[in-house]
Amino acid sequence: MKIATNEVPWKNDQDAIECNFALGHLVRNLPERLKIDGRVHAETYVSAAGAIAGYAAQRALFAKSPPDVGTNIHRLTTKSGGEYWFGDALNHMLVPQTEADGNRCVWSLAASGAISAGLQSHQIPSLDAMFKHVASTIGGPNEGRSSVPAQHQAHLPARDLLKLVWPIAVFCFAGKIPGAPREFPAPVPRWAAITAQASYRPIRDVEKVLPPNIALTLLMESAIYCSKLDQSTIEAG
Repeated sequence: MKIATNEVPWKNDQDAIECNFALGHLVRNLPERLKIDGRVHAETYVSAAGAIAGYAAQRALFAKSPPDVGTNIHRLTTKSGGEYWFGDALNHMLVPQTEADGNRCVWSLAASGAISAGLQSHQIPSLDAMFKHVASTIGGPNEGRSSVPAQHQAHLPARDLLKLVWPIAVFCFAGKIPGAPREFPAPVPRWAAITAQASYRPIRDVEKVLPPNIALTLLMESAIYCSKLDQSTIEAG
């Protein structure tokens, strides 16, 4: 697999301030939003980071290439009427295709976090198995749940978790500073890289209480699933 570098992909770009601001605020604010009685549930925390990263990847893709069903994206409708996005273009937002993509895709950055937390290369979970799990559960009773053991599930299914934490991500992207004469909004096409960079930290934060292979699976399956969700089901109302 392609391991991420520590360097942010926007380092020398004109929007570096905006991206750095969004990243810093997201890393600080996400765990605060998830605290219950002053504590953060490890599985829910890493799943939330994955949910944000997956959905942000979709929003970034569509900002650059508006969806054209049958051309650059595919649409799946379940028996219950649920609609989901599928396609290589979407998957490539999550998984690096070249060495240069390593510091902008959630898989490489989350895996790097897991390796830094002690995961050995031969213990890295199967990415193919994660994609298959997510696809196989859509429309069923386990939709939005990870393939990890029951005792390691997040407190909420991924869709509900995303609804809870996405407003925090949007606030961080907006770059609003109280009392500042201007805002510093991060461009939507940057959202994927920003949230991918933010996915490294949670796995390290929980390494003492959650094995890195479990944390990586939770985060990545949440990202894969949430990348497929329709905007109307997350941001409506």
